[in-house]
Amino acid sequence: MYDRHMSNALFCVPVVLRLLYSTGLRVSEALSIKNVDVKLEKGYIHIRKTKNGSERIVPINDNLNGVLQQYISYRDRMPISRVCSPNSFFFIKSDGTYCNPQSVYWSFRKLLAECGIPYIGNHHGPRVHDLRHTFAVHAMVQMAHNSHDLYSSLPVISACLGHKSLFATEQYVRLTGEMYPELISQCSPINAFVYPKI
Repeated sequence: MYDRHMSNALFCVPVVLRLLYSTGLRVSEALSIKNVDVKLEKGYIHIRKTKNGSERIVPINDNLNGVLQQYISYRDRMPISRVCSPNSFFFIKSDGTYCNPQSVYWSFRKLLAECGIPYIGNHHGPRVHDLRHTFAVHAMVQMAHNSHDLYSSLPVISACLGHKSLFATEQYVRLTGEMYPELISQCSPINAFVYPKI
């Protein structure tokens, strides 16, 4: 930490970014999670506050589960009132207050600068929301590599992202033949929309 401000979000931001990349959650969804929603022993998080108003269950893998357990172990050591209360926010700043999206965006921009990645701005990124797109593409590629049919994979990814239509998910999983040539052979004409003409 560059200063002693207890309202700094540095304590939780690395875990939030890992969660966004691993699950495809929106920032607002991740930051609205309460302690009662996190079911590490069952391997999922219950997302109640969503953009579309539809609650959903988001699975978490073993690696993310370990990261969340480590976060909880350090968070619960802090002398903060009701930090473990079921209705308290899961992600908090060092002073126990709610971590807002602006704190995550600001930290992400600092991370980009530290890594030498130029920020273009004006909605051209890289943006925190791009982690959601990355999740969708990586999930589709992984499902293809595991011999899942790409046509049936799209509804699964759509459910994970909390989309109400497949059209919305299509915008997230645009792939190119140049990036993933091995997937073209697994594609049927019915889902050719995934590979736009360039």
